[in-house]
Amino acid sequence: MNNILLDSIINYDKKGIYKLNLDKDITINVKEEDIKIYIVTKKDVKVSINIFKSTTIYNITTKNINIDINILNKSKVDFYNMAITDKNIVNTINVTHKNKKTKSNIISHGISYKSGDLKFIINGYIRKGMTDSYCTQSSRIINLDDGKSLIRPNLYIDEFDCVANHSAYTGPFDEKILFYLETKGINRKEAFKLLLNGFMKMKDLPKDYEIILEKLLNKVMRR
Repeated sequence: MNNILLDSIINYDKKGIYKLNLDKDITINVKEEDIKIYIVTKKDVKVSINIFKSTTIYNITTKNINIDINILNKSKVDFYNMAITDKNIVNTINVTHKNKKTKSNIISHGISYKSGDLKFIINGYIRKGMTDSYCTQSSRIINLDDGKSLIRPNLYIDEFDCVANHSAYTGPFDEKILFYLETKGINRKEAFKLLLNGFMKMKDLPKDYEIILEKLLNKVMRR
């Protein structure tokens, strides 16, 4: 397994912005404050991320992924996972709070289309003694066509002095929203595209990552 210290990564647009195309297992140690990491997982991978300084991470995937996030040093992580598939894949994200006053915010959005079967397994751990920690999860999967989905939002909490919560939704887009957009003169195809883009495009994505996501969403539109 490769071990990467972000100080040594060359692939960045400017200071504090890092981009990774992953096709093998990797360990990442985040030792800079307030950076942003953009990941595209191109193969089934296992990723271990040790958070020593607060950071924001974005991941675009069409593959099986297993991501372990360890939060230390009173740090915070915001992790945004974007998955699109017409196959059977599992995205597992494990978040372990290993110090007091640590925070995690895990947001996972997915689209399952054609005969795809998408699963999110999100595990949050707050160990005893890790007081004043926050562990939040928000997971949504939109099912299209014959697509299936499953979300398992698990919280393993051994400390009373903390905040932990989750929300999960699987299903199609709300027909009432589509109908509302149509009443505003937007045809159904364009309304559907607007909803897809609004659902999947996270804030602060760089242009090249928006293009990657756009290509994946175009495949969904052409199904």
